[in-house]
Amino acid sequence: MTSLVLCLAAVAGGDLPVPVAELFESTCADCHASGEAAGGFSLERLEAGLSDVDAVRLLTKAHDRVAEGVMPPADYGELDAAEKSAFLTALSGALVAADEERAAADGRGAIRRLNRSEFETTLEDLFGLPLDVAEKLPEDGRGHGFDTVGGSLNLSAVQMEAYLDVLDGVLDRATHLIEKPPVKTRRLSFLRENGTMQVYRRGGPFQIREEGVVLLATEKFSHFNSVLGQYAAPHLAKYRITVRASAVRSEEPIVLTVRAGGTGHAESNHVPSQVLKHCFVKPGGPQEFVWEGWLERGHYLHVYPSSLRPMRFVGRDDDARASYDGPGVLFEYLDVEGPFFEDWPPPSHRRLWAGVPATPVPDAKPDKTNAHLDGPPDRVAMPRLTRVPKNKATGNQYVYDPDKQTAGGEPIYRNQPIPKPLEPTLRLAPPNPKHTARRLLQDFAAAAFRRPVTRREVTPYVELAASWLEAGEDFESAMRAAYKAVLVSPQFLYHRGETADGTLDAYSLAGRLSYFLTNGPPDAELLALAEAGKLDAAERRRQAERLLDDPRSARFVEHFADEWLDLRLIDFTAPDSDLYPEHDPLLEWSMLEETRGFVRQLIAEDLPAASVADSDFAMLNWRLARHYGLPPVDGMKVRPVRLPEDTVRGGLLTQASVLKVTANGTTTSPVVRGAWVLDRILGEPPEPPPPGVPAVEPDIRGATTVRQQLAAHREAESCNACHKRIDPPGVALEAFDVIGQVREVYRAIDADKADIKIKFGPKPPPLKWTAGLPVDASDELAYRGRFDSIEGFKRLLCEDDRVLARALLNKFIVYSTGGPVTFADRAERDAILDAAAPDYGVRTLILELAASDLFAKK
Repeated sequence: MTSLVLCLAAVAGGDLPVPVAELFESTCADCHASGEAAGGFSLERLEAGLSDVDAVRLLTKAHDRVAEGVMPPADYGELDAAEKSAFLTALSGALVAADEERAAADGRGAIRRLNRSEFETTLEDLFGLPLDVAEKLPEDGRGHGFDTVGGSLNLSAVQMEAYLDVLDGVLDRATHLIEKPPVKTRRLSFLRENGTMQVYRRGGPFQIREEGVVLLATEKFSHFNSVLGQYAAPHLAKYRITVRASAVRSEEPIVLTVRAGGTGHAESNHVPSQVLKHCFVKPGGPQEFVWEGWLERGHYLHVYPSSLRPMRFVGRDDDARASYDGPGVLFEYLDVEGPFFEDWPPPSHRRLWAGVPATPVPDAKPDKTNAHLDGPPDRVAMPRLTRVPKNKATGNQYVYDPDKQTAGGEPIYRNQPIPKPLEPTLRLAPPNPKHTARRLLQDFAAAAFRRPVTRREVTPYVELAASWLEAGEDFESAMRAAYKAVLVSPQFLYHRGETADGTLDAYSLAGRLSYFLTNGPPDAELLALAEAGKLDAAERRRQAERLLDDPRSARFVEHFADEWLDLRLIDFTAPDSDLYPEHDPLLEWSMLEETRGFVRQLIAEDLPAASVADSDFAMLNWRLARHYGLPPVDGMKVRPVRLPEDTVRGGLLTQASVLKVTANGTTTSPVVRGAWVLDRILGEPPEPPPPGVPAVEPDIRGATTVRQQLAAHREAESCNACHKRIDPPGVALEAFDVIGQVREVYRAIDADKADIKIKFGPKPPPLKWTAGLPVDASDELAYRGRFDSIEGFKRLLCEDDRVLARALLNKFIVYSTGGPVTFADRAERDAILDAAAPDYGVRTLILELAASDLFAKK
């Protein structure tokens, strides 16, 4: 044992300094010599020396633990001050030298491919279109918690095939070889729906009135298909939607949701859905709500009250439905106006085919989407209604009559196909195809590559198009082949470009700044500054200010927050509906809005980084305020609300989205939540568990608490070293259940009600859970102190706001540069922190990072 560590120094090629080896031998070898060493730190794993990434990680951990006074443990005795200083100086110098040597050879990180989110936004900005293509690509690998790390973004044959498939659809959407479509206004109503509602869901929870239909339940599990199936968006374009509705028999507002999607109901909608608007319908008379934005060709519109519970009337019990006196929304109609095109042909078409003349296609068939709505009224399917004496309580004077014939037309069933792609009525007819191909490709490649391109660079793509033309293909097909080649080339797919001194070239630096703060390519102003060579530190700070105020920064906030906080996993698990009947899609949507809005507020107002742990405000809407038991908030748009002094809310850790993604649908785990807090909030990721150690599984029967199981787990010496750091943050969060509600006891399934079959109907279903064992959210946070509640835990975190700021800055560095924060980066990182002190404003951290030398390194 005496010579073990010194031998390691020799095996490592002499790059482990002697003062380091001596301290390891004299002080650390007793506990850390073998593979079963405490805390996962084994001296045997250092044999590869400073050329090994894993060894460097362990040596960095050793440096930090000694510097913090955590190691050696207090019961082992304090280090001699001179010995400690010599150890830290020697090890620090060795780690910096190793990092600098590695960076000189390879850069801060591997060359980075556009991840699938950046691929989508780059195409969106290139064509000026909203595109939903990211989900059609293979999921990207992640490193250090982000999908922007170059070493985790490989490129495979499967990936390339997916790109080519996606690009076919993108070029279809961008090309408009038709006459300009007219703007039309359509009025849609369930009174004019025959198939999807009155036939397919004849037991649906609704009441029919002369002016509209009263909707009594949300769509999911309610025998109610919410699609307005007689209309589909005819073009990818902008539209304006106006909804007229009123709350019925309700003293509180009801949320009426309008979304776009396929023809299926909530459980079987195979077309990507898009929530357009949550209409906050207040008690009183009819109200109108307006939404403006993009719809995809083939999008159908759905309308349903998302804040009402699921229910249905079984069978054909029309009397029960007609006499039901519970709350509902009287939906009168939805007007959809469009498509709107500011210019024709649109910018996307001009990006591909600017200046290319087009001629009519002989015998072309015009688009017939929604043509049935242009016919006389008797061609439109009408509902099966029977007039009855007016119900004084409900005002209802119409009931569903399955025997009554419709006024005409065929039922529209939920499996109606989405409209096929548009057939062109025009075709491209350039007078000089090869000359036109070079002109178009020269401009397109410069935009796609995000920098100027030479004639020589474009020639291979021109030759590709020419080869197709020579083979007898038409001009459009030849150019599509060339455009796709441009869009799968390394110049498009990769962030690249550096100078001889190891910094990024001007265009790559412009790209790094833009992809950091807008999750998309640089705009004209950034490219002009790059061309002029003016992106110095001061200018980068000014541009960062501008980009943070740009509407495109919403993409950065959403993507960064989703990756940093694992919000992308929000629907990975579904809460058990027997244990948590309060959960619904409207709440889950609000959860995401709260957290993304909170991160956006931290940046916009330059709030202290310590706000991630605690804050005196929360981003709330009506649904969240009700979920948290806070004073009512008007409307569905989240906004900053000052919190009462007696609430546990404030900061990220008590937000429902965070509490949901760190739990499964049934139980919570302090180990999972604790490791998450250490990594994402404190920047101290724990070591992975050693192989063969079983996980702590909560007892779903409720016989023992997780706290009791953890106590038994900590008895093992090999487990205690890590779990004394991991468990306490998770124990603090035991004060919240899987959907973010405060709890004092665990929920358990009531054995007497476990087998009850829930029957949907006018009466609320019985609760199937019962109160279990009490929750104990007190513990001791390693090296910080004891806490008795979540409030005490948050106070401990906020005592050292520099730790919280450093952890957040580390995340920004990894996200923006695509490489981890190395030991050699620490001096520059700490300089950024010093510049942002004493408040460590979140916006200031971003601006100082953008202006730093660290940001400009390749």
